[in-house]
Amino acid sequence: MKRAKVIALTAGFVFIMAAIGVQALIPYFTRDTHTTKVSTWVRTDLGLLQEVDGEARPYQGKVKRGREIFIREGCWYCHSMYVRPVAGEDRRWGPVSQAGEYAYDIPHTMSTRRIGPDIIREGGKYGDDWHRAHFFNPRLVVPDSIMPGFPWFYKKYEKPAEEEQEEAGRKLTEGERQRVLPVESEFVPNEDGEAVIAFVQFLGMNRGKWRNAYISRLAGEGSNAIADNASLARGKKSFNRRCAGCHGKDGKGDGPAARFFRKVKPRNFTRGVFKFRSTPTGSLPLDTDLYRTITIGVRGTAMPPWNMLPESERWDIIQYIKTFSPAFKKEKPGKPVYVPEAPEPTPAMLARGKNLYEKFQCWQCHAKDGEGDGPAAVGMTDDLGNPILPANFTNGQWKVGPRPGDIFRTLMTGLNGTPMPSYRSFLQSESDTWALSYYVLSFAAE
Repeated sequence: MKRAKVIALTAGFVFIMAAIGVQALIPYFTRDTHTTKVSTWVRTDLGLLQEVDGEARPYQGKVKRGREIFIREGCWYCHSMYVRPVAGEDRRWGPVSQAGEYAYDIPHTMSTRRIGPDIIREGGKYGDDWHRAHFFNPRLVVPDSIMPGFPWFYKKYEKPAEEEQEEAGRKLTEGERQRVLPVESEFVPNEDGEAVIAFVQFLGMNRGKWRNAYISRLAGEGSNAIADNASLARGKKSFNRRCAGCHGKDGKGDGPAARFFRKVKPRNFTRGVFKFRSTPTGSLPLDTDLYRTITIGVRGTAMPPWNMLPESERWDIIQYIKTFSPAFKKEKPGKPVYVPEAPEPTPAMLARGKNLYEKFQCWQCHAKDGEGDGPAAVGMTDDLGNPILPANFTNGQWKVGPRPGDIFRTLMTGLNGTPMPSYRSFLQSESDTWALSYYVLSFAAE
């Protein structure tokens, strides 16, 4: 009996030391675990995406504070932060994790449990507005969520002074840009809330513009679906579960989460007006246009990519969305714009694009440096009179999609319901359209 106890104690000691060695000592003394090197995606001066070697960035300022709060609140108990090198992980979450991404994680918060989703690739997946609603009450945007709300991240909203909204004739600060649009919620994030959102938006960004390359692979058109009673019933069920939090159960864009959105309000489907289409100005979209938007989301807004949903469920939701507007019964979508295969950009093409940008005065809205705060930007509204901000080309978040063809298509169709017109009658040739498309993309070059 005494011998058995000695064996058990010895075995326990050996296992504990082995665990310490495997999980702590070996990683600590392995040279590769101390690297700050990562592979990262950048936009080149010619507007192309390219994967290059890069350096991980340390946590600083608001992001660092956000990480401290993240640890304090125990978020890492439920959320892992590691994309494993096994089949399907990279398609589900994004690029497999690299050692350099964790160089500044002290202490490490990789975790091993996925009670909630893995969040190492969370940065840029959802807009700040989505997080503002989600942290207040996760069920507003994810009805099945078991995550608790964090009301202590919020404070009473105070409307900014009117003079702060009269910015005509000068460049807006980022803080002012955030406040141009009205906030309908009684509560807005306090410093802790904004810091946590900044930290979450930083996650995965050491890999640069990887999401642009990732989205490009997702943006297939898919096959079509036929609307029948069964598909509409399934679509209604899915819509109420996944979409009504923002768009409302009646599709009017007035879901309970919408009051937290500052930048872009949810689409009101009852009007039958859709921005992102392949059809001419004023026309309804094709089903494939709606499919593309649902699949890749709308970057920089609260509309997330829904590529994780089965294809059939996305099609059912589309058929149900079309029931909100009578326009889909009365009209047919126009003939889609043909987008040819994109040519390889050249410096001469970019120079031509710059001239066209000046000629058509795109800078009036998007500014000469592409930051979206041109002289005509202040006071701009959409067709409903809601404030709207021109796209900021420098942040690499393309609402219409990150491919040159996405920009080409938008120049041809314009964005219904917004001040962005179609340039189809102004651009004289395909080569001019490509030149302007690549020049717009080049604003996001690093």
